[in-house]
Amino acid sequence: MTPTDEPRERVAIAVVEHAGRYLVGTRRADQALAGRAEFPGGRCLSGEEGSACAVRECREETGLAVIAVRQLVACRHTYPHGALDLEFWLCRPAADQDVDPVAGGFRWVLAESLKSLDFPEANRAVLEILSAGPRSAS
Repeated sequence: MTPTDEPRERVAIAVVEHAGRYLVGTRRADQALAGRAEFPGGRCLSGEEGSACAVRECREETGLAVIAVRQLVACRHTYPHGALDLEFWLCRPAADQDVDPVAGGFRWVLAESLKSLDFPEANRAVLEILSAGPRSAS
């Protein structure tokens, strides 16, 4: 089996923006890539659209209801623990949603601080988009 033939896990990630800040957490000790920064997200259910998965995972992990605005980037990445098809979705808090506090150890981080955090390799493309400023991300 070649690397392109190996089974891939579909993962959708909510890149939640509010007032120039992004919702960021830290991967738990019992997770792959423990201690690394992360946006909320997780495995897509069978037949689930990436945008719906990002919204669902964000709600499950942070308690925050969000709306998917658009896909920022899709990429493939292979880590030692598995091969992933990743979709990063720009999201905004739902209109009636109080953005503070958020659960699950997530916090709001200023856009200009994102590149100083230790995100996994697969986040590189989305971090480039976000660091280019609001026009490229919005």
